[in-house]
Amino acid sequence: MKIAIVTTLNKSLYDYYAFRFLESYNWPFDCYIYHEGWAPESRSNIIYRNIYETNPTLKDFIARNEKRNEYSTEKNDTSKIIFGLEFLKDAIRFSYKVYAKTHLMMEGKYDYVIWVDADVVFTKAITEEELIQKILPIDYTICYLDRPEPPRYPECGFVGYNLTNRHTRNFVEKLREYYDTDLLFNEEQWHDSYVWNKVREKYLSGQPQYNLTGTRKDGHVWPHSKLAEYTTHLKGKKKKDKGYDFIQ
Repeated sequence: MKIAIVTTLNKSLYDYYAFRFLESYNWPFDCYIYHEGWAPESRSNIIYRNIYETNPTLKDFIARNEKRNEYSTEKNDTSKIIFGLEFLKDAIRFSYKVYAKTHLMMEGKYDYVIWVDADVVFTKAITEEELIQKILPIDYTICYLDRPEPPRYPECGFVGYNLTNRHTRNFVEKLREYYDTDLLFNEEQWHDSYVWNKVREKYLSGQPQYNLTGTRKDGHVWPHSKLAEYTTHLKGKKKKDKGYDFIQ
């Protein structure tokens, strides 16, 4: 079983919080970091890719939709969130993760690809056997953190894709198509979690999907999920600012 982890970062986000992702990364799988022209020091199982060079259509997406996008961060520094502004229609801010993971998955090199947000800290190593037993069983197309209560779209900071399944591969292709052809702008919200969920409902309907969410069904479900044994999600500004102090 060939397994890979994938995320995105830029220098500002690395300096703010993503350095903890790399410092703590202790899973035995290849980890792909899609960056914006700057990358930290290399490690043996970390593979760096320039997202603009590997995804030229990302630049096209940004240029095509710059005027209609509703920005929730400073344009030149995405680590600086403009508080008081909604992120719900900030398609560009969240498009990087969609282009990064779909690029890796559509290459076809891996059986499983796991997207993990760069504000995650790895607290415990996991084996391939544990991953398949606890996180994404082989009979399922994807694993994800559902939130059936408000906001009623998933937490997409962690999503696993079983690419041995043709339905999963089709879902990935359709997700990319929503961005390459601007279909996402037909939706009420334009951020990745909402769009991802709409594509999931349409193209994975009836297919087995593994829900990682535990007892909590709304808000920050991660600490109550099956991921809590292995990771901590520094969700929100307060947790990012505290960093390791928050975990301890």
